[in-house]
Amino acid sequence: MRAGRKFRILVVGIIAAAACLVAVGAGIADTTNSDPTGDATGGAPDIARVVTSNNAAGLITFRVTTVAPMIESSIIGIDLDTDSNPGTGGGGFEYGLVAGSGGFGLLKWTGNAFTDAPARSLSMIRSGNVVVFKINRADIGKIDRFGFDVYTVNFDDADAAVGEDGAPDGGAYAYTLSLPQCANGKDDDGDGRIDRRDFGCSSPLDKLERDDRVTLKANKALTVPAKPTAGRAVVVGAVVIRGETGVGITSGNVRCAARVGSKALPGTGKVRQGVAACTLALPATSKGEIVRGTITIAVQGHSIKVPFVFKVN
Repeated sequence: MRAGRKFRILVVGIIAAAACLVAVGAGIADTTNSDPTGDATGGAPDIARVVTSNNAAGLITFRVTTVAPMIESSIIGIDLDTDSNPGTGGGGFEYGLVAGSGGFGLLKWTGNAFTDAPARSLSMIRSGNVVVFKINRADIGKIDRFGFDVYTVNFDDADAAVGEDGAPDGGAYAYTLSLPQCANGKDDDGDGRIDRRDFGCSSPLDKLERDDRVTLKANKALTVPAKPTAGRAVVVGAVVIRGETGVGITSGNVRCAARVGSKALPGTGKVRQGVAACTLALPATSKGEIVRGTITIAVQGHSIKVPFVFKVN
């Protein structure tokens, strides 16, 4: 019977901290599990329903409804199988949430026992026959799914357990968090960057991780050779970087526009090693002329123009 193990670890777990009250708000991905009533023993609160949800920031809410309100001699707890492996942890569980008249807390399996664990996000409120736990997934291993069960235990004046109720009656419930792409710990767009490290994530609430932010920055254009000569080719280029990374671009479309005097000067453009460059063929008759133009670089629908001007030798 699961109760024997729980009795030993839960009495210690409810030593706890001062109670913290929080508003009970609706979350996303609400999952409701019902438990048959009338099966509680020894005066333990009879569990009727458990609603589990989370918000976009990863705050998980457990809303447990009992037939009658919790009493001073009882405790309520939630066992959490955070690695979804019933063969690990203490009896299959890595963490436990517990609450009683003395407060509430978080327990963590350390390999041979459950001990009190810090959890800044943990809160609990009791209102009538409803108990609500809230905890952020960051405090229990940044999980995105888990198994769990809920139970109540009633004690006599000598602190001996005299009754219990558990939900479900066999096995465990399962819950998968619903999280925006920019907060789910996954590389949704396959670019090697995850969540806030991804260029496409403006905040953890951003639902799309694809790279929809592109900021281009360019240095002043330079010529090679430094003194272009009439009748020969000259390369005009500028270093272009992604503002999000500070790294030079590796691809993009380069368009060249130039004039020598009043005559259009054709050019071809390309990106190489972070440099956007245009190659121009200078007419043999252009000595002493001024060449003016622009290099236009486009990356993922975003573009920047770099002007240039030089005199032909």
